[in-house]
Amino acid sequence: MDTAGVAMMVGGWFPGYIMDKLVNFVTSHTSDHWDLLTDVEEKLNEIQARLPRIRAVIHAAEGRPIRDPALVDWLRQLKEAAYEADDLLDQMEYRQLEDQVQDRSKVSALAASALRFFKNLFVSDDELKRLKNLLGDVDKIYSEIDRKNVELNEDNAKHTASIRETSSFTQEVVFGRDKERERILEMLLSSGNDADFLNKGAGSGSHASLGVLPIVGIGGVGKTTLAQIIYHDPRVADHFELRKWVCVSNDFNVKRIARELEAEEPSDYRWDHISLDSQLTKLIHATESKRFLFVLDDVWDEAGRKWMELRSALTYGNRGSTILITTQSPIVAEVMGTIDRIELKLLEESDYWSLFEHCSFGSRVIDPYLRRKLQLIGQQIAKKLHGLPLSGKVVGSLLHARLEEQYWKMIRESEWWENDFLLENILPSLGLSYQHLSSNVKQCFAFTAMFPKGHIFDKEQLVEMWIAQGFVRPEAQHGRMTLEDIGNQIFDELTRRYFFLHTVNKRYVIHDLIRELAVYISRDECFVIDDEPSKIPPTARHLTVMRTAELDTLAELSKLHKVRTLVFYRDYHPENFFSLGENGSRQFYESLERILKTLKNLRILDLSYMLIEIKKLPDATCDLSHLRYLDISGTKIRHLPGSFSKSYHLQVLKLNRCWIKKLPEGMNRLIKLRHLHADADTISLVDGIGRLTDLQELDEFRITRKRGHQIGELKELRNIRRRLVIQNLEYVESQEEAMEAKLKDKEYLDHLVLNFKEGKRSQGDIEKDIIEGLEPHCNLKRLVIQNYGCLNSPCWLEKNYLTNLESIHLNCCARWEDLPPLGHLPFLMDIFIFNLPVRRIGAKFYGGADQVFPSLQELTFHTLNEWEELSESDSRPIFPCLMKMRIENCLKLRRIPVLPLISIKHLDIRNSGDIGNALPDYLLTLTSLTYLELHNCAQRASVSLYNLQFLEYLRLVQCPELSLIGGLQSLANLKDLIIHACPKLFEPAQMPEQPYVEQEMRSLCTVWIDDDVLKHVWVILGRTPCIQVLRIHHCNDLSHFNPEHEEWFQQLTSLHFLEFHNCSKLRKLPSSLGTASIKILCIHHCPNIESLPDNGLPFLLRKLEMHGCTKLRDRCRKDDGSDWPLISNIPNIDIDGELIQMK
Repeated sequence: MDTAGVAMMVGGWFPGYIMDKLVNFVTSHTSDHWDLLTDVEEKLNEIQARLPRIRAVIHAAEGRPIRDPALVDWLRQLKEAAYEADDLLDQMEYRQLEDQVQDRSKVSALAASALRFFKNLFVSDDELKRLKNLLGDVDKIYSEIDRKNVELNEDNAKHTASIRETSSFTQEVVFGRDKERERILEMLLSSGNDADFLNKGAGSGSHASLGVLPIVGIGGVGKTTLAQIIYHDPRVADHFELRKWVCVSNDFNVKRIARELEAEEPSDYRWDHISLDSQLTKLIHATESKRFLFVLDDVWDEAGRKWMELRSALTYGNRGSTILITTQSPIVAEVMGTIDRIELKLLEESDYWSLFEHCSFGSRVIDPYLRRKLQLIGQQIAKKLHGLPLSGKVVGSLLHARLEEQYWKMIRESEWWENDFLLENILPSLGLSYQHLSSNVKQCFAFTAMFPKGHIFDKEQLVEMWIAQGFVRPEAQHGRMTLEDIGNQIFDELTRRYFFLHTVNKRYVIHDLIRELAVYISRDECFVIDDEPSKIPPTARHLTVMRTAELDTLAELSKLHKVRTLVFYRDYHPENFFSLGENGSRQFYESLERILKTLKNLRILDLSYMLIEIKKLPDATCDLSHLRYLDISGTKIRHLPGSFSKSYHLQVLKLNRCWIKKLPEGMNRLIKLRHLHADADTISLVDGIGRLTDLQELDEFRITRKRGHQIGELKELRNIRRRLVIQNLEYVESQEEAMEAKLKDKEYLDHLVLNFKEGKRSQGDIEKDIIEGLEPHCNLKRLVIQNYGCLNSPCWLEKNYLTNLESIHLNCCARWEDLPPLGHLPFLMDIFIFNLPVRRIGAKFYGGADQVFPSLQELTFHTLNEWEELSESDSRPIFPCLMKMRIENCLKLRRIPVLPLISIKHLDIRNSGDIGNALPDYLLTLTSLTYLELHNCAQRASVSLYNLQFLEYLRLVQCPELSLIGGLQSLANLKDLIIHACPKLFEPAQMPEQPYVEQEMRSLCTVWIDDDVLKHVWVILGRTPCIQVLRIHHCNDLSHFNPEHEEWFQQLTSLHFLEFHNCSKLRKLPSSLGTASIKILCIHHCPNIESLPDNGLPFLLRKLEMHGCTKLRDRCRKDDGSDWPLISNIPNIDIDGELIQMK
């Protein structure tokens, strides 16, 4: 089918919004000169009056396929006019910005002619001509609005008449839903008996006698079909006294739904004219004291108000009464559900093929040879449908009608939206979630079609692109929210509705099927250029060039004057690029220069991480007056054009990993810049960065004495968010100068780092004054102070001011003797104190609050060389939420009270003083510990681990006087064990009498031990067949493995990694290695090993590493070494850093 005349209006908000903006902009600059350009002003007033009707027509057309070619063309003209208006408005705003930057206002104000003022400042002759032509076009478009409105209303009436309706009956065969069906049946059939049934979710609809179970998934995934199967299951029919099915769809009409649930027959409309209250009362009577199952199919009431009305009449049934709802909206599931939702995913490949084959062939008998051919084609078609059951059923039924090879091939080569039958049967269901989006959110979703299949989305990057295109607009209800905040809300909404799927590291993907919906919606505007020959539509505005695109293809881009987005996809290089040698880069640069000279409407240009080595950004970039987003990260570009500062509209500039040594003059003229992503060295090249008052983030600011780099540059940067590092504070000369930064006004700043230069000579009271002048806003969450050279804390840290603080790090403050009072801060979760000369930590640090450190989770004291004592807390509750405590390099520490740290899970003490009985006492009381590390603790102590039943990680290193009472026998959950240089840990008197039984060490996976443990390995560790990684280190007295060792090695049936390290006297490896499951064997610095075991190495061994094994190295020499036959079959062999063999 030819789809040239089929379109879907997307971004319908855009024409109305832009026209309105244009009218307001121009009239605001002619209001004082009413006698100027009278004809223009009259036309603008006409347009303003007509905007409500234009918006109404757009709203009627948005989000649905339009088949009338004339109507399609009319809508396209309207959108073209809006784009032209946007470009024109943008050009006039550019001239305004230019004037603002160049400070021409005083000169202009003295102009003799008001007309010259208006024309020269805002509208050039060319722009005036464009404006008049635009107004004429809009006038022509509007002349047809009445007829188009009628056509759209008629089409809408047909659409409304054919709104989806479902029933409880189905004859469909269901594939791949057995688990979900059984889970739902189990919930429903136990609903009268299970006391917790109604409380298995966090929905808002909890009632003593009503459970609401949502089935959620994208359109066409099979929610209704699954509900039908459940509804008609004989066990369900026996369990519930009353069952009813209502298709709700878009119209959540409480009275209609109540009537259908109450009426004995679906056609019983006797109560059509009764009030809502009377109808709900009848529903109460019909359900009272009965156990019922009601299915509400296809629900879209996201506000939940109507559901609340209906629910009030459904709470009188018997225990176990249930509402089963199907919905595409996770918001509906959250609002209505009281039971954990059932989320239907797309079918697995095997189940999907079973469904597709059933729908395509049914029970028809055809020639076996033809069937095999059609099956092969059918499998290829099925893969394109991505596991959506509805698509499988619809396409399968289409193929079922014509079991012909050529016809099936035609379907295979086409897209689903290119067939009327498929379009009409798939799109309504698949597009429902899309149709429930607001207009500008639809536009944001449609924009994603410009990225290739499988693209991994970065949320921040995509939001910045939406803003650059003008898709994100502020409205009254957003209050003081930034454009980024609004864009993030849009992204989150699309994620909640399954348009984006979350992966790892804050990255997202779009399912192939959802991407195809986006491609269909925006196929006249978004296009991906790859190696497949395909004509780029002349209406294209958003282009991605894949690395497979030929260099010659770029010439075509120069003809596409409407393009607003141009992305050269990551690692871009043309297919024939490397064969061109040095000419390749030159040819690409010339092509790019030509493209940029013609694409005057470009708003986004992304060249990031392409493999082509161009050293300079083309000069034509500076003539892109609409440019808002430029990314050259990871390229070889080292220079920006000299006139780059003319890019007044630029909002986002990304220079990460560009190593630019010099920036052009006037970078502070980019007054619309919101995001400057670059390394600290590059940012420090910007003179007078304080003029960039729209900046949302500034990772690091380096103070110098040079004008334009003093701390006062931060004064007007009120919108700075996230993290700000201020370096070289020693260049600030007074408290008054420090106050010029106005940190106290930066209410959006989350993370502040204040840093004096390391190793500089302390300035004493001057530094105290400087810090006092840098008082941050009370909203600050994270604070770091480094290399501060004064004795006392700043006053703003002493008083109860930073009440929102969540983390504080005080580092390398060589004279700071007294920690500030922090115990009262209600949200403080992390404290890190490093290299401060404090002697005692106690009452002042704890503060005067009734509960000390109520939210603290992590506490670290590191390299406190003078610290001697941690004091008691005066019986007040302290550290109720502490999860992790670390004490390191505190050699003078002598006293720690035994605090009731009931929640602590991680304790790490390294290279610290003798804390007496505190350690044994702590290990008796810290029963929640999962991680314990004692490193270089010289104190003499006997400790018991008996109470640490949840311990998973135990690391005891260089503790020469430490002994264990009762050994390791109680550590049933231990997974990771490291013991090194603890010679008294297992003294004979403290050892258990019998070796451990297997089940007591069943969780142990990783073990790192020395010869002190190996000597008594059976008694200390016992049977541990689950060990997967074993490292034997620093066995200075071990020369060979005795029979007891050999027996212990033989029971390590799960071992896959074995390492011997620094065993200087070891001559022989265990003889039992030949039968082991080891895959990696490492032998490091064992110079006296004479040979490999006679019975060979493990059969499964995949890698052998040897370093510093003098005798063994010669025996394992490739081909002629005496032990080479024993290792020649190992795929990877590394000897002393040389890769001897790799297969």
